[in-house]
Amino acid sequence: MNSSPTNGSDDVPERLAGSPTAQGMAVPYITVAHRDRSRPVWGQLDPARLLTALVDRLCQICGQPLEDPAVLHLRPADYLRGITPEPATHQDCGAYSTRMCPMLAGQMQRYNPVVRDEFTRCDDPACGCRTWGRSEPDPNHTPREGQPAEAWYRVEIGLSDYRIITDPGNDHQPSIVGIDLRDLRFRSLHRIRDAAPGTGDRQPVDLLATLIVVRTLFGEGGVLS
Repeated sequence: MNSSPTNGSDDVPERLAGSPTAQGMAVPYITVAHRDRSRPVWGQLDPARLLTALVDRLCQICGQPLEDPAVLHLRPADYLRGITPEPATHQDCGAYSTRMCPMLAGQMQRYNPVVRDEFTRCDDPACGCRTWGRSEPDPNHTPREGQPAEAWYRVEIGLSDYRIITDPGNDHQPSIVGIDLRDLRFRSLHRIRDAAPGTGDRQPVDLLATLIVVRTLFGEGGVLS
């Protein structure tokens, strides 16, 4: 959930009013950026900030402590594996991200192709950008760059159900640290975008769509949006 922004909007949550901005959008807390955070690298996550947001229960957009209920943005692959590496957000920050992020808004059909060696260095000698070209991809996350977009869902959970786990992975999946989705009770569940057209069998089984049908049949909410 970290692509280049859509056109800017004045409808910014109050808690984001003092956040650094670029291209008309508040720069998310977990986005890679120069020391001057108004110069982000859209589509790339900062591993240290990502882990801090997960462990300290911070919103991945504003970096402030989460409130109850928290919002998660999930892919079918996350639910199938039982873990998501995406930190949660506040309700208003999540809604803002859904409007502004072209991936969540359904305006992108593939994830950003990013080559780390092409990152632009700045003139600030204290900026960490000088190491970007020598950095290796984070082994804890499955690469998405250039891959077809999956369906995305928005769910609300209680903070009492927020639990961080480590999945050791296997021969086909890397180890990953994230929020435990196994037996997690969703207070609400909505689809916010469909998978990219023509992906066919390359997409994992969408159990979240099935869960929405079941919840709707039994009156638990979670209609498609």
